[in-house]
Amino acid sequence: MDSARPRRRLLRVAVALVASALALGTAACGSDSSTDSGATKMTVVLPWYADPEGRGYFAAQAENLYQDNDLDVTLQPGGPQVSATQLVASGRAQIGHTDAAGIVQAQQQGIPVVAIGALYQDNPVGILSHKDQNITSFDAMKGHTLVSQAGALYPMWLDKELGVPLKTMQYQGSIANFLKDPTLLQQGWPTNEVRQAEEAGVPVNFIPYSESGFNPYNDVVFTSKDYFESHKDELKAFLDTSIQGWHDYMADVQVATDANQAILKANSEQSDESVWYAWDAQRKYVVSGDGAKQIGAMTDQRWSTLIDQLKEMGQIQKDVTPADLFDASLLPTIASPTDLPPAPSGAN
Repeated sequence: MDSARPRRRLLRVAVALVASALALGTAACGSDSSTDSGATKMTVVLPWYADPEGRGYFAAQAENLYQDNDLDVTLQPGGPQVSATQLVASGRAQIGHTDAAGIVQAQQQGIPVVAIGALYQDNPVGILSHKDQNITSFDAMKGHTLVSQAGALYPMWLDKELGVPLKTMQYQGSIANFLKDPTLLQQGWPTNEVRQAEEAGVPVNFIPYSESGFNPYNDVVFTSKDYFESHKDELKAFLDTSIQGWHDYMADVQVATDANQAILKANSEQSDESVWYAWDAQRKYVVSGDGAKQIGAMTDQRWSTLIDQLKEMGQIQKDVTPADLFDASLLPTIASPTDLPPAPSGAN
């Protein structure tokens, strides 16, 4: 990704990129996937545009894992104007991504989706501050203005549970205001906004929201309840191959190299440096906690905690249980790699 462009881009840029990335991504996927009439066709709405956040899928394609398992997988870019929940619920896609709170919110709105895996065991989203402001705790943020996406639950949690009220400024797709004003706080990712700030010569501190006690799974893999009930064998094959792809992408530099090349082909906004930076920075959020023993793991306890927290914030009107929200029965038991190699020399 061009360092001058943020992860959450201006909408007019996003529309053009979705169109171009979709055309490239579909063509690339079609060439890598089985074209046999017996192959199961599946469309996956990526968590964002083609970037390392969709790492495992590109790796699985680079290794021909889908083709070898009779799956014809198309990777469709996500983005600010792409509603994965609507696409999946309508049957135009079979797999989507959101965070765990998004699953709850979808069901509260009557959208019948179910989580089948959770990639980020620790949620990477957090707050950036200028290093010279010496903000090293949430309490030290009191009185500051946070640039965040509209409707974000994290600031609500900080105010209600930690007594840290923040003024908010709506994120417009750029961290330019944050870079210019050292008193501002910026919601972002350690794989994207932190890198952009560093490249702009602005040292930052980064505190993930998970340290506040609000830690919903992120990049939750979901499908529609109808598809789950009628295509369990296909979903199991998809998860088997995709989770293997995630494992290999994190552990094998050659697989990561091949997958990154596919990402760069599908998204010219990325750069070799940006994909390797994200590759390295994101891995600890995948392998932490239950992810050490099973990539994509989900537990009743984590979902119950989230339900209780959302109730405290007034986000639940209809009763819901963990069993309504997720089913991890199709996940393979693939442990995270214990050895996470560094990026190739000169890659970032």
